Amino acid sequence: MKRAIIIAIEIALLIAVLRSPFAHYLLGDVRATVSDWIEAVATMGEREILRDFRERIEPTVSRLKPYQQDYVRDMTSSIAGIRHFKRYYCDRQDKNPYVYGQTRVYLCHEIRNLSLINPKD
Repeated sequence: MKRAIIIAIEIALLIAVLRSPFAHYLLGDVRATVSDWIEAVATMGEREILRDFRERIEPTVSRLKPYQQDYVRDMTSSIAGIRHFKRYYCDRQDKNPYVYGQTRVYLCHEIRNLSLINPKD
């Protein structure tokens, strides 16, 4: 009986401490740090593929005007950006004000060869 009362008091104290603002602040930092680590590990392969892709298209991109280079770098910073570009400007042949002509054709060709966008089953 005495043991049960001590355990109940310990649980009540633990709940009181965990509900305090300091505990939320402390545990929030730990949660954010662990979450960042997990995200970094989970996206490591994707980041490598994106880096290799940017290196492969760099000779063509380097000949573009600065605002076009900024657009291509922004577009290739994520898989979502590349998918958006492919959907609208490669698949639907929509007009892009930044990348057009042979540069667009080249980028579409390289995107079609990208394994994250077009997985080979």
